[in-house]
Amino acid sequence: MKLTVCTLTAAMAASVMTLPSLAQDWDVDSAEDGVSAAADAAEGDAVKQAVDASDKLKKAERIFTSLPFCSLLDGHGEYKKPGSSSWESAEEGVYYPLGTEFRTTDGSSQMDIRFSPLLSDAIIVSLKTPASFATREQPLGDKTRAIVLQSGTINVTLPRNLPDSLFSIVSGGFKIVNPKGESRIAYIRTTDGEAAQIRCVTGTLSIEGRHFKFPELKAADEVKIRTSQDGLFTGLYGNRGDCLTLLDQGLKQVKNFATGEVTVESKPLEWKLSPRTAVRIHRALPSIGERMSVTIMTFDAAGELKNRCAFAEGREDVNSGELAPSVKRDREALAKQAAAAAETVAVEVDVEADAEEEGEAGDSSESEAGSDSGDDDLGF
Repeated sequence: MKLTVCTLTAAMAASVMTLPSLAQDWDVDSAEDGVSAAADAAEGDAVKQAVDASDKLKKAERIFTSLPFCSLLDGHGEYKKPGSSSWESAEEGVYYPLGTEFRTTDGSSQMDIRFSPLLSDAIIVSLKTPASFATREQPLGDKTRAIVLQSGTINVTLPRNLPDSLFSIVSGGFKIVNPKGESRIAYIRTTDGEAAQIRCVTGTLSIEGRHFKFPELKAADEVKIRTSQDGLFTGLYGNRGDCLTLLDQGLKQVKNFATGEVTVESKPLEWKLSPRTAVRIHRALPSIGERMSVTIMTFDAAGELKNRCAFAEGREDVNSGELAPSVKRDREALAKQAAAAAETVAVEVDVEADAEEEGEAGDSSESEAGSDSGDDDLGF
């Protein structure tokens, strides 16, 4: 018994003596745990930020799929591979290389070509009538996409928040840039060029061309663009809405009278293209040199000329500036004024009567001069 009690007493004493050291060990461990927890939290924040950045990067990279694919085929659709001369039947759910042409040949078929992943916002080009377009051939690493118009009516659906400069619609005479929302383009190739009717259904879009630009078309705005095959003529015609158009007027020399400094500037003409109004752009290549000569004219709804300017590209010293309009109504008014002035002169002027009066006045003045020679200097 005594041995057992002594043993227990010694164990208890040893445990009591070791309590402070254990407490110190616990404090150190708790401090280390706090430091490690803070480090873990900081590391977790860093990891979270890296994951967020990676997600954003992946999201930016996944705006477009690497290859377009047919997401819907109702009826019959066809495709033609780059470099091929024959059309083949398209299949739903199949990916096609960039540079492929797509078409529908009847009014009862619909084919949707999708450029975005299935779980993201839709980027779709849809053919619902006999129509055709081509995707632009480009490297797989390119982050942008473009389609080339060929024929028929093409419907384009894009996210409203799509970043700028990523998607474009191209033809020979113009380029649709930064489209957002839904757009509809009716495009035909004529014997001497092309004609397109562009409508912004929802959202916005911009149009750029040689010597003209539409900064922004809004919902329900619609314009027509006619381009000759040689590119020497462009016609802009208003159809719906009031669409602001910026027309190139060449380079001009502007002098600062305060400092005497002369600068070369390009200030475009702002023109509201509304229904029944038009813009005509004529171009010509000179026989000597490579600078194109350009004439731009605007017409109101009555067909009367409102603005006119002629210039040479890149030459500030060859620029007519704004020319006064010379319409048929103004020419007729000037002709009437000239005729009225001629009739008035013919009635008031009598040559014979003037001659007799001059003769009588001469006789009387001679007689007066003979009678009074002292008043020669006052003959009046």
